[in-house]
Amino acid sequence: MTGPMVADGRVVVAWLQRAVLGLERAVDEINALNVFPVADADTGTNMLVTLRAAARAAEEADRTEGPHAVARATVAGAVAGARGNSGVIVSQIMRGLAGQLGPDADLTAEGFATGLRRGTDLVTTAVADPIEGTILSVLRAGADGAGAALAGGADLAGCARGAADAAFDALLRTRDQLADNAAAGVVDAGGRGLLVLLDALVEVTAGAAPERPRFNRRTAPHVHVGEGDGHAHHHGEDPPRGPHADYEVMYLLPDATEATANRLRAELQAFGDSVVVVAAADPDPVATWSVHTHTTEPGAAIQTGLRHGKLRSIAVNVLQEAGQAETPLQALLDAPRAIVALVSGDGAAELFAGAGAEVIRCDQGMTHAELLAALHRFEGREVLLMPNGALPTPELLAVAARSRESGVLVTLLPTSSMVQAIAALAVHEPAGHAADDTYSMAEAAAGARCGAVVAVTEDALTILGPCGPGDYLGMVGGEVVVLEEDQYSAGEALAELLLATGGDMVTVLLGDAGDGDFPDRVSAALRPDRPEVEVVGYRGGQTASVMEIGVE
Repeated sequence: MTGPMVADGRVVVAWLQRAVLGLERAVDEINALNVFPVADADTGTNMLVTLRAAARAAEEADRTEGPHAVARATVAGAVAGARGNSGVIVSQIMRGLAGQLGPDADLTAEGFATGLRRGTDLVTTAVADPIEGTILSVLRAGADGAGAALAGGADLAGCARGAADAAFDALLRTRDQLADNAAAGVVDAGGRGLLVLLDALVEVTAGAAPERPRFNRRTAPHVHVGEGDGHAHHHGEDPPRGPHADYEVMYLLPDATEATANRLRAELQAFGDSVVVVAAADPDPVATWSVHTHTTEPGAAIQTGLRHGKLRSIAVNVLQEAGQAETPLQALLDAPRAIVALVSGDGAAELFAGAGAEVIRCDQGMTHAELLAALHRFEGREVLLMPNGALPTPELLAVAARSRESGVLVTLLPTSSMVQAIAALAVHEPAGHAADDTYSMAEAAAGARCGAVVAVTEDALTILGPCGPGDYLGMVGGEVVVLEEDQYSAGEALAELLLATGGDMVTVLLGDAGDGDFPDRVSAALRPDRPEVEVVGYRGGQTASVMEIGVE
């Protein structure tokens, strides 16, 4: 074989450009093949959008910085621009290959074979539940083909051809590996898109692309309704799937370690499927991770990510198969959205109601059964629930699940106190998209550091020393952080601690025993050193604490 032994950075850019052109020609064909995991006819579009982002980034890097910057830019562009499950997988293929590029983005035959194998390993690790008969099978076969060609002495063009031909053979097998594919008479859509990518490299390195047949869909995927359960089932022995997914959720998680990404992947898999969590580069020790899942709980998927850091580029898309009737969940989304707050105290109830929230009182505490009963009045509506520390998380999750079964679509907002809920309500957009509103409110709540001042009622020993009736404790997250002899000193010390890491707004929610002068007093105490801080006070009337303090 007489092709070039090495492809430099400009050849890599040309490969990406050729792949984009190939996908533009094949996008309708690939979309029509898309029956698994959801027949939403977007696999071709998602791969095209992802490769366009990678190609643009590579072109810009080559133009402004030179070939040496192409590898890094290609992966960063693919990860940031990844669309859908297939797009995220493509980004990891590019990451595996980019790791084998030389200083000037030189790609050798050995580098290509090694990089394709590395990409296969990255994808297999990133996908929570790898399934045969998908793009993963085609990718693995392509890596095997490249390795075999390299062992036979092939140059880069020969290795590319070996990968493409092996991928083509594997693609043909996907028609029988998944029952969904067999019923529709199709090959895997993602695998077909990958073949376009590999054939483009053959064209760039060897001068001509392989001839491939056009793959047409023989029939719509056949489903029937099982007796007695009202749920759709696919014929054949498909791999087990997670809960029916109505949404695709994607976001970026910057500055996270691999351990964090692994935890997030496991947490998302508990209530979603098609879970993929991938990095833009090898963590050192942190990286930006692209996250993808299909789920019936988009708010929960976003909140799960928020527990691990700030999120970027959040996207939520409705997954609906062609010809699919409106689901009960979709009907719920057409109903008015309710913001529901669990509150204690007359003043707090008036405050939240005045801000547009539906109020459920929990002055004497609340059980999960009581909350479940109280939520019945929202049947047929979507509810964003602010629990405000009234119940532990496991009980809240159980209530949310039971409520959904009875026709109340509950999404939990991560508010552990009423002052966090005040911060969330401040950014509520009633007319906005539910997913966007959920994210904005969750982010505002998570960004509000909070604590409470409580009166000591009996002798006790704390981490700060002994205390007794007449003393006041400052609490953050269940831990004692302040011990003082009066509520003013305790409140001021708690506010100072919460402000230690920044903030310019202090919200005070005074309890039934809280002194109404406190907001003015703490404002005066803070002014000399923190003139930018604004203090806002409300009378909540709660009895569980003397005051709640939040800092934003």
